[in-house]
Amino acid sequence: MNIKHLLPTTAILSFVSFSIVVQAAPLVSIGDNVDVFFNGSSSVQWQSNVFYDDADEQDDIRFTVSPGFEVNVGRGLSNLDLSIVTRYDIVRYDELSDLDSEQFHIKAISSYRSSRWDVDGLVSYDEQQSSGKDGNTNQKGQLTQSENIRANLNGEYRLSPKFSVGSGVNYTDRQYIDQESLADRVSLRVPVDIFYELTPKVDLSVGYAHSSTDVGEIARGADFGGGFTGIKTSSYDKTEHFFNIGARGELLPKLSGFFKVGYRTSDSDDSTTQTFENGTPTVAGSTNRDSRGTVGLDANFTYAATPKLTTAFALHRGFGVGGEGQGTTTTRANLSANYAINSNYSASANFGYTLREYEAADREDNVYSTGVRLSYVPNRYWRFSTGYNYSENDSNAPGQGYEAHSIVLSASLRY
Repeated sequence: MNIKHLLPTTAILSFVSFSIVVQAAPLVSIGDNVDVFFNGSSSVQWQSNVFYDDADEQDDIRFTVSPGFEVNVGRGLSNLDLSIVTRYDIVRYDELSDLDSEQFHIKAISSYRSSRWDVDGLVSYDEQQSSGKDGNTNQKGQLTQSENIRANLNGEYRLSPKFSVGSGVNYTDRQYIDQESLADRVSLRVPVDIFYELTPKVDLSVGYAHSSTDVGEIARGADFGGGFTGIKTSSYDKTEHFFNIGARGELLPKLSGFFKVGYRTSDSDDSTTQTFENGTPTVAGSTNRDSRGTVGLDANFTYAATPKLTTAFALHRGFGVGGEGQGTTTTRANLSANYAINSNYSASANFGYTLREYEAADREDNVYSTGVRLSYVPNRYWRFSTGYNYSENDSNAPGQGYEAHSIVLSASLRY
């Protein structure tokens, strides 16, 4: 493998990651309230199974250089904070050079705090290259390209010392590039929650969330010169409701976080299907999507076991949409731990499990992931890390299972 010429570039261009928690001096300050930082990172990653394909495993080394900038507005202001973060990923493969890509990312994060109002907002645009390792969008022998837009605005208003109400609007838009077999989707979610202060450290809640998703049409087949041969499925709309109760705050000594548990329902329109042979429609049909209901759960906890050891645990159960537009029921659990060895070194580990059950097919995916990482922070500017990750999809669908290993070395700078 011809990597020796690329390694010096990777070492020299070891720019920022956004996971640095220490504060660095800004590159430029504008007036009394604006700071500009240079952010960048670079990494070298060996992948044992680039396409997450159990029948045809291909390994390679991936090089990523990500220069970027961060603009912070709000230093010295008591109520308003705004950050604009942008980066540009330059991705190169040692052997599979046809996978080389460049991806742009930008996001704006804002918050406003007053005696009664807490408001948070986010707008982002991301170009992504995905292997479909969750078993949901993997395409044999290729990586999936998509453009993603996200916009969130969530606020909470204190009605009285004991009561507050929260609501928001959360919008996502995913558009696949040159992938007619994958379904584009646009979703809008509106949650409403009422909080009651049970103790100074714990709030109880009752809530409702409405979600609507527009799932795009897909085409499975190919044009062999005489016209399209395959099956086309039309777009459809999906509506979800989530009725829940929960709590948040310091739930137990050393345990903080939130949970919402309740009942979720999902209603989806049917789609028309059309079979084509050499561009000529032959058979027409329709899907039959039933209404569904399930126990709904969203939870995220942090446990400070010792001053040096912190663990986090997240749970989710709800409905989703597969890569080809299929309805799914998803159960997810993630456990992570971080140990501060000393002021410069830290170690972390994680384990994740996802059960994905497909609505209109006898398919079930059990996705496992685990990894360990060691980080070294010599000062407030630099961070170096190395880690190992393992992932597996135990699927009863032919061709969807896989096992994959990866080892990564990364360096980052924030200045």
